Amino acid sequence: DNHNAIGYRMKTITAGTIRECEIYPLFNRAQTAAIRRRRQKTTRKAQRDLNKRNAQKTLIRLLNANFTSADIWGTFTYNEKNLPDSPEAAHKVFRNYLRRLGYYMQRKGLGELKYVFVTEYIDKGEEIRIHHHVITNFPNRDIAEEKWRGGGRTQTRRLQPDEAGLEGLGRYITKNRGVTVKNNRLWAASHNLKRPKITVSDTAITRRQVQRICAFMTDTKEFIRRKNEAYSVTAVKIKYSDYVPGAYIYAKMRLNQ
Repeated sequence: DNHNAIGYRMKTITAGTIRECEIYPLFNRAQTAAIRRRRQKTTRKAQRDLNKRNAQKTLIRLLNANFTSADIWGTFTYNEKNLPDSPEAAHKVFRNYLRRLGYYMQRKGLGELKYVFVTEYIDKGEEIRIHHHVITNFPNRDIAEEKWRGGGRTQTRRLQPDEAGLEGLGRYITKNRGVTVKNNRLWAASHNLKRPKITVSDTAITRRQVQRICAFMTDTKEFIRRKNEAYSVTAVKIKYSDYVPGAYIYAKMRLNQ
């Protein structure tokens, strides 16, 4: 039911070799207020799930914009003796570890350390399990493992992007609720990461075009392909919301290389 929308916006997010396209309806002020009121009735769980999905999406885009197969990711655990007694303490231990890596790179003239990390702190009463996942541009896996002082197991690997870039890894490391202390976010990152490039257009697609291309998935793919000629379309979804009239189109692409 597209006639309720005053137009459609096309938002393009480019992160490394991955590009996403979001097409969604625009509304006037009164319609927007009514939609907001309907959304406020959503359950807390639904809101938490939405927040987690959005946090994952942001993380995946950061990974794709900053890391390649030249970089590494690792998992670091603790032995009983070194186990931190709180999420805050675990967070501090890992921050200090990353400082050691950064100092090493600085001393060797290897540039600035970049990283994204997730801390999982699981308290089961009698048993506390803590581990960290990190994605980083640190160049040497052996030294990265050697500089960990938490005891426990360490495992580092080269990154292996696929047609969705590093999406699979981003979802894997946030599968449980990681605790990174600051604002209880799912993950933490260095301040020197590149942000994905975002462009927005309210004239790239009309209501009539949306109606027409939603009728056939092949038409949707062809429309997206024509708008992004340097890319191959890897996924397309068309959704309709319980709260908002109109269609929502999402497409994912990979740069042709």
